[in-house]
Amino acid sequence: MDSKAERHVTLKKGSIDMDGNDAFKMLLEDSAREAYLRPWHRLERGLRLNRIRIFIEEIAPQYEMTKEDRDKFFEFLLKALDKKLLNTLKVVQYDQDTQRIVTIRGLEIKRNAEGILKWAFSAKKIKTEGTRKKKKEELPSVSTEIKPVESDKIEE
Repeated sequence: MDSKAERHVTLKKGSIDMDGNDAFKMLLEDSAREAYLRPWHRLERGLRLNRIRIFIEEIAPQYEMTKEDRDKFFEFLLKALDKKLLNTLKVVQYDQDTQRIVTIRGLEIKRNAEGILKWAFSAKKIKTEGTRKKKKEELPSVSTEIKPVESDKIEE
């Protein structure tokens, strides 16, 4: 028995020309675009993180956030996402057409007297016993929509 004759020979495969796979590339790009068109609760964690980053960049000028503030705020929202506080459609209002977060209900951002930016989720209200339906009270929320400033001048 000749050991060299019985050995398996590794075949070298030719390289695949990627220029001919335009249909495959288009399929991948389309599926990536369609991923953000899903409702918020159907987005994967990485896609949600991306949308949260964009949300922070959109509201940063409104609250005059520094880079350090944005980083800390992202960590805060990341922890909230991990604690499943941002999982429901009731908390995060996500516009599928623009693929952006519009509002996060219950999120409060304020600047204190020293000029330090603080953020937190408003505490949930304790449920009182009763049989009648009560009117829902509005929770504070942070939104990307900029509201027009009304002037205090009196028109003459």
